[in-house]
Amino acid sequence: MKEERLMKRRMIMFAVTFLMFGCGPENPPVVVASQPDVGNKTVYFDAFNNIKPEWQQTAGVWEVVDGWLIQRTDDPRQLNAIKYILSPRIADATIETDVRVRPYRPDQWTDSPEDRDLARNIRYIIGAGIVFRMKDAGNYYMFRLAGEEGAVLGKMVDGEWTDIQNPRVRGILRGDRIGFRPDNVYRLKVECYGSSIKCYINDEPVCTGNDSQFDLGQVGLVTFKTAAEFDFIKVTR
Repeated sequence: MKEERLMKRRMIMFAVTFLMFGCGPENPPVVVASQPDVGNKTVYFDAFNNIKPEWQQTAGVWEVVDGWLIQRTDDPRQLNAIKYILSPRIADATIETDVRVRPYRPDQWTDSPEDRDLARNIRYIIGAGIVFRMKDAGNYYMFRLAGEEGAVLGKMVDGEWTDIQNPRVRGILRGDRIGFRPDNVYRLKVECYGSSIKCYINDEPVCTGNDSQFDLGQVGLVTFKTAAEFDFIKVTR
């Protein structure tokens, strides 16, 4: 269904372009000065109708259900569960996904240390997001939600994590746009061009950084200490 909508949009754009500019002896093609091709060419798109053979994983329990790529493990001991695309390898690109985070919540909250830790994790720590320029399971950049009120951009180098930026997002996202609920889908986007990295939640800029640790690698999706569901992944450049 998503692919059909995308194809219809392309057909409409083609028809509009033809009507505007035409082609032939009486209407020669219009020559337009070249512009930087940033974020216009789709190099990978998956609407998750099934799991394609190019997808690999480092950890987690992944499956496709009703057009969503689901990572089902909500064990707090499960750190970065990554599902990544083996090919193509990407240097400069814009990567987008829609995700809803599905943390474990008890039927009845108590004042126990376990429930207090769980509430803190949901508010500040757990999340899901995008990995990019991934060399292997111990070397990559990652942007993800960091609890209901935060986000983090950072890098894993030889298995050691370093924050590039770790902001609170309550001042950016307001009202019903905050909260790990089944009806709340977050649009995440990463723009990585050269050493510049810009990250967005629901089209609002939340993280920026400059780093040249990795210049080429795979892209993928990640969960951190929670289950989550991804609607699609799109890579353009």
